[in-house]
Amino acid sequence: MHNSHLRPRRLTGLCALLLLPTSLAHAQVVTNTQALDELASKHPAPAHTAPHPAAHKTAPAPKRVAPKPVTQPPLTHPATPAPAASGTSAPAPQSAPAAATAAPQTTPAPATSTTPPAGNTKPAASAHPPVPATIPLAPPPVPQLTPAPPDVELHPFPMPAQPAIDEKATGTVSTIPGGVRVTFAAGAATLNPETHQALLAFAQSLADKPHVRALIDAYSSGAVDDPSMPRRISLSRGLAARSVLMNSGIPSTRIYLRVIGLPKAPAANGGQDYIDIYQSDSVP
Repeated sequence: MHNSHLRPRRLTGLCALLLLPTSLAHAQVVTNTQALDELASKHPAPAHTAPHPAAHKTAPAPKRVAPKPVTQPPLTHPATPAPAASGTSAPAPQSAPAAATAAPQTTPAPATSTTPPAGNTKPAASAHPPVPATIPLAPPPVPQLTPAPPDVELHPFPMPAQPAIDEKATGTVSTIPGGVRVTFAAGAATLNPETHQALLAFAQSLADKPHVRALIDAYSSGAVDDPSMPRRISLSRGLAARSVLMNSGIPSTRIYLRVIGLPKAPAANGGQDYIDIYQSDSVP
C-alpha cells in the first residue's frame, strides 16, 4: 500500500525533470517587435470569407515606440507595404510607424547617368556642337605667272677682226626659212660685197629680237676618206660670218656655230660649199 502511494510521486518528479530544460529554453526567447511588424507588412493576413461580427469595434493596438532610424542608407529599397483588406484585423497602426521610419531611407540618390529615359525619343544634345563654316576674310592670292626668260647677259669678249672683203670672190645669197644661205668657192672662206651685205641685214633683223639666237650651220666639200679637211674649211667660214655679226652689235652669247663638214645631201643648186644662218625662233 505504501509503495502504491510512492509511485505517482516518483512519476511526477520525473516528468518535472524532463520538462525543466524545455521551460528554461522557452524563457530565453526574445521577441523583436520591429521584425514582426515588417513581416506582417510583407505578408498581410488573408481576408476571412465569413463576416466578422466585431469588425467595426476592433480595439486599437497599443502604441509602440519606434526605434531610432539608421543613418546609413540601406543597400536595397524596402518593399512598400500593401494595404490591408477591409474587414480584417491586420495591425495597420503598427505598420504605420515602420513606414514612417523607413521613409528617410527611400530617398534616392541623385542620378549621375546621362542615359535618357525609355519614353524619350529625342536624341541627347552633343557635348561639342559642330563648328560653323568659316568664310575667308580675303580672296586667295592671284597666281603668279612664270616670268619671261631674261635677256642674254652681255659678257665682255674680245671683238674679232672684220673679215676681208674680196670683190672677185665667188659667192651667192639665197633665202631659207628664217634666214639666208651664203655660198663660197671650193676650199675658200672669203666674202664678196653681196654676201657681206646679206650678213649685215641678218644682224639688223636680230637687233629687235633680244631673245632670239643666231644659228650657223657650216658645210664644205672634200674627200670622203678625209673628213678633217672639210671640217677645217667649214670652221673658217662659220667664224667669218660670226665676226660680221659681232661687229654689227650681236653678242657672242647669242651666236651658235655648228661645224658639220661634208653635208649628207648636196644643196638644191648642187653645191656643197655653203653656210646656213637663221634665227632660233624659226626652228620647228
